Amino acid sequence: MKLFATDLDGTLLNLYSRIAPESAAAIHRAQQEGLHIAIATGRIYADVVEISKDGGIKTPVIASNGATIHDMDGTLLYHLPVERDTALSVMQWLDEQGYYYEASTDRGLYAPLNRNEEMLAEMDRLLGNQPGEYTEHMIRSIKKHYEKPHFHRVGSYLDIPKDASIYNIMAFSLYPEELNHGRDYFAGRKDVAMVVSSDHNFEMQHPDVSKGNALARLTASMGISMDDTAAIGDNYNDVSMLQMAGLGIAMGNAAPDIQEIAQAVTLKNFEHGVAHAIHCVLDGTPIGQSKLPLGE
Repeated sequence: MKLFATDLDGTLLNLYSRIAPESAAAIHRAQQEGLHIAIATGRIYADVVEISKDGGIKTPVIASNGATIHDMDGTLLYHLPVERDTALSVMQWLDEQGYYYEASTDRGLYAPLNRNEEMLAEMDRLLGNQPGEYTEHMIRSIKKHYEKPHFHRVGSYLDIPKDASIYNIMAFSLYPEELNHGRDYFAGRKDVAMVVSSDHNFEMQHPDVSKGNALARLTASMGISMDDTAAIGDNYNDVSMLQMAGLGIAMGNAAPDIQEIAQAVTLKNFEHGVAHAIHCVLDGTPIGQSKLPLGE
């Protein structure tokens, strides 16, 4: 293997949305031994830069589910935004249906102020009705997300700067029926690709955008064959790269159907599953519950 691409949330990040020392150490070992590491995430590039600081990690980054690619030095290699009229029609529908949503752009994240306030109130109600560690962790993570310097509250989606490149629109809901309604609607549209990256969201992007397509572009720019590439993830927005990479690895905390399409299954994210997989690739040993032998 020459390149190892990893997702962030539910994969490289632990339960506190941090890169654990064990994972950082595995990445540093890989880079020292000549195995390139890349991060492939639904988050925007600025998020990845901030998260990577703690572990002293520097890698090429596929962000916004494949809509942008930055090299190791932060240079933008590629981007493919949603057509603006299409993006506006997506947000108009979400607005009319009452969804909370965010637009990922080259200027940061944008969310309508009224939806933001409604979401905060809904989270407080949820915490009162369903107390517990999982609920508290989810709400803490979301509120921390709102405090980021690149998070902008606007009066309306029409207030997003006209020259901003809109890469991704993420809708969020705590209610299964509402989630399924939105997922079904956008799955039927041809002008956007709809992906799911968590139990509570669905995301719309350019039809040609995917982590798999971005990984193929990145490897080509580095002169690396996809056969010499490993990819690891835990959710549905990772499927394209798990299927296109030479070795697709699912996290132990991934849904059963994600694990089914992978060639190997590693440990869970809070068990340092990415670190385990990297060490296995470097040592030439089977990964976790590997279903296929690891190639040379």
